[in-house]
Amino acid sequence: MRRPRRQETGRVRKGRNKKLAAAFRYDLERNGQNQWLAKIAAEFPLELPKEKVPTRPEEARAEYWHEFYWTAWEALRFDRQYGAMGGESPIGFLAYDAYARRYGIEGEAFERFHAFMRAIDDEWLIHVDGKAKAEADK
Repeated sequence: MRRPRRQETGRVRKGRNKKLAAAFRYDLERNGQNQWLAKIAAEFPLELPKEKVPTRPEEARAEYWHEFYWTAWEALRFDRQYGAMGGESPIGFLAYDAYARRYGIEGEAFERFHAFMRAIDDEWLIHVDGKAKAEADK
């Protein structure tokens, strides 16, 4: 017999947005380069041994449930305000709400969806801001 309020198999536990954000940050900053290095290492093992190719850190390990949020973020990522002089604002609540209504996400699931999507979008805004600062320093 299951205990009341016990987490069901496959459900996302609270406090997991840090791992989702870390995995998203890794994909933004390093994943493409590391995949390219792995391809080079496979073609030229003498010049670049596989041991020298960086791997995904444990705190940024992608889990099966991340894909849903990354797909949702890709659908909503351009539904934001862009400044006339550059810069981006966070994705608006109405965009999250409309997406959730379309896919039947409501109640506690919507609160979790909104929190995870904000975590991903915050990582994106930090990434974009860092790139803009690096461009300004050149």
